[in-house]
Amino acid sequence: MSLFNTIKRNLPSLRRPKRDSLYELFLNEYAWSFMSSNKPAGELEVYYNALNNVYVSRCIEVYCDESLNNGFSINNPNSEVVNYASVNYLNGLFNFPEGRQSEATFPILNSQIWTSWLATGDCFIEVNHDKIADNVPNGFRFIPTELIGYDTEVNQWTLRNTGYHYENDEIIHIYKPPVRAKNIRWGTSIIDSIGLSIALEFLGMKHNKDIFEHSGVDPLGVMSFDSETPKGAVDANINRLKAMKEKKGIIAIQGGTYQRISSTNRDMDFASLLNYARDRILTGFGVQPAKLSIRETASLGSGTGESQDKDFSKTLAGKCKIIEGAFNRILGHGGFEEVFNYNKLDTENKETRANIEDKQLKNGSTYINEVRAGYGLAPVDWGNAPLNYSQYALANSPNDMNELESLEVKSLQKALLYERLSKEY
Repeated sequence: MSLFNTIKRNLPSLRRPKRDSLYELFLNEYAWSFMSSNKPAGELEVYYNALNNVYVSRCIEVYCDESLNNGFSINNPNSEVVNYASVNYLNGLFNFPEGRQSEATFPILNSQIWTSWLATGDCFIEVNHDKIADNVPNGFRFIPTELIGYDTEVNQWTLRNTGYHYENDEIIHIYKPPVRAKNIRWGTSIIDSIGLSIALEFLGMKHNKDIFEHSGVDPLGVMSFDSETPKGAVDANINRLKAMKEKKGIIAIQGGTYQRISSTNRDMDFASLLNYARDRILTGFGVQPAKLSIRETASLGSGTGESQDKDFSKTLAGKCKIIEGAFNRILGHGGFEEVFNYNKLDTENKETRANIEDKQLKNGSTYINEVRAGYGLAPVDWGNAPLNYSQYALANSPNDMNELESLEVKSLQKALLYERLSKEY
């Protein structure tokens, strides 16, 4: 241990980094010059419209479904002693965030959190407190982003165009902050990076829809009139063609020729256009194709379901940490030592694990009780020593292992003696 570590330092009981921050001083004095109090309503409308895209809405649903399927847990990571009163209270708080009389349950709140955050870039949760019971949190309520504003004069979140302000422990803000100083209080949306792809898919489908509604762009044929043909005769033939029920029609030209302009297959490949937009949307959200029930043999859908699950589990776990941190800040303010955590996505292949453990037991690199502990099973008396498969016996202790090895050596010596005697006689 170094000399520096042996010196007892005066550590602060309460950290207040903003008190000595020049950047915080700058924000307090000049924030008005680059900070927007509200997220523009038109910008929010673009985000909400993006939810009409099937890939955008399905990617967000994947996060909602996977996080909900994993469930959540309440525990104190700093203590092995369980405070059942606090754990039970917090479980009830999250399972019924607006009280047991309300229809709002954790699945509904969970869906609102992920949809608002991934679509608009921000999610706001109002925290209600019990004024009688030590002011502990007693309810969570989702607030749409378009109703929230920021008052730079008092540095507080507010209900837009009202005088209602939230204290620091009365609102939860889930967001991914930008790296620019502009609008630093507001989160960034994934839609901003994939907006062009969404528009490209929409325009491509609209273009082809117009074509299909008009039965295509090619006419059945071309009728050419000589330049000296009387105009009355030309008009009479055109009117006759207009009266026909064939929607594709016939092009009529006088004194000219018709030449069809060719298009390359790449220009007319509608499927490629849609797939290009789809790939960029999935990449933006970090969702694997298998999660959207997309099956392909090309690079997009390649890889086993297990490998895609592992890739997604890392992305999901990172985003869950942002939500967990926002809630745990409030729980800490309320005096709780327990924290809220989403459970980890289980991507383990049980058969592969069993085969590995079987090999480890046979080569003596692990014990029975070590394997049992991994499954939450109670230890056995004979499980603290490796199995001795060379003798097809069980070693209950290191001493027994030595005895078995001694027997093995004696047996080998006896066999060699019999072999030597048989050669001599």
